[in-house]
Amino acid sequence: MSAPTRGALASRENSEPRDKPESRDNSESHNNSESRASHESQDALQSPGAAATMIVSVIIPARNEAAAIAGVVHAVRAQQLGAHTEIEVIVVDDGSSDDTAERAAAAGARVVRRGESEGNPAAARNAGARAARGDPLVFLDADCTPAPGWLDALLSGHARGAAVVGGALEMAPGLPITARCDYYATSTQQHARRPAGRVVSQSPASLSVRRDAFFATCGFIERHPVADGHEELAWQGALTRAGEQIIFEPRAVAYHRNRAGLAHLLRRSYRWGYSSIEAKALSGAARVATLYRHPRLLVAAALPLSAAHTLHALTSWMRAGRVEPLVLAPGILAARIAYACGMMIGGIRWLRRTERSSAERSSAERTSPERTSARRTGAEHASTGLARAEYTRAEYTSTDGTRAEQSGADASGDDRPRWR
Repeated sequence: MSAPTRGALASRENSEPRDKPESRDNSESHNNSESRASHESQDALQSPGAAATMIVSVIIPARNEAAAIAGVVHAVRAQQLGAHTEIEVIVVDDGSSDDTAERAAAAGARVVRRGESEGNPAAARNAGARAARGDPLVFLDADCTPAPGWLDALLSGHARGAAVVGGALEMAPGLPITARCDYYATSTQQHARRPAGRVVSQSPASLSVRRDAFFATCGFIERHPVADGHEELAWQGALTRAGEQIIFEPRAVAYHRNRAGLAHLLRRSYRWGYSSIEAKALSGAARVATLYRHPRLLVAAALPLSAAHTLHALTSWMRAGRVEPLVLAPGILAARIAYACGMMIGGIRWLRRTERSSAERSSAERTSPERTSARRTGAEHASTGLARAEYTRAEYTSTDGTRAEQSGADASGDDRPRWR
């Protein structure tokens, strides 16, 4: 795989993302050959002149995960890879108030501390990527425990030429009913019974990306509200437009421990909905990207769409052979309604911010003619209907940790979703 350069990202801006999963029937013989070659996938990733030892960096952002972090680290270190492959485990302590860092270090992880952080998973992932030595960079959430073969399956996707490989999230055993409802409401596109193939975007909960490809982009967006909900879409959209592949690999399974509680289910759904229009309109990384070119229409249709989304989720699970979601349908519908409320409120606030920013810039340009050629930000393009705009390294937080101009927000960039 040839990693994209910054110039390649700029020159191939207009290429459209694709979402064309392969069918299992057409790829069965292909998958069999992959299985036979899986132990050679690490060698395939190395260039002819590469050193004898390959380093794979697994980055785990964690905040107050003392109870589970040691088990996650042990599960990563137990992954079976080739004799010449080293697994580097990095736990980024995102301002924990418990002994997450100490337990991670005792389990064998290298710990990166973010000090007084109030919790920013995007910034934690970027910090881990900067500290990592390996290629690829593998991101894993602290509430996800990888199954045997998880890492090897991710590496096999890179060996086939993909820049980004996403794994499957399966429900951890023994979860209470509200946690199972949370899983069914949020994992319809990422369970192990989905077919492998190309996708538009993939959750960073279980995700691998080639190092050069990641650092050729803006990285995870650290500005709230995008930082905790859709922080991966900007760099994934940029790679897709540069012609790189993002694929889903269902054999790379991690077990997700969804949090219990109805309040958590509704809060998380609301939070994810809050930044969805902004992030998808600006990045273009959406399964139906055309809809996000009309953000006002999406705001108006958010509540009616919640019923359609619920029906789609139930149908998808039934196709996968799961019937429990039918019993939990009221909870799934409640989650989708909360998501829709977040879409409406977050979308309206984002549109107002971008319109205000556009008006202020226009006023400044009228009073200062020399500024008329100033670059318009991605948010302004979206507010005028040109939603194919690009997040750039200068508009959010760069991968070297410096904070630059925040598009559509004040310098603090803090627009966290809040209940009303």
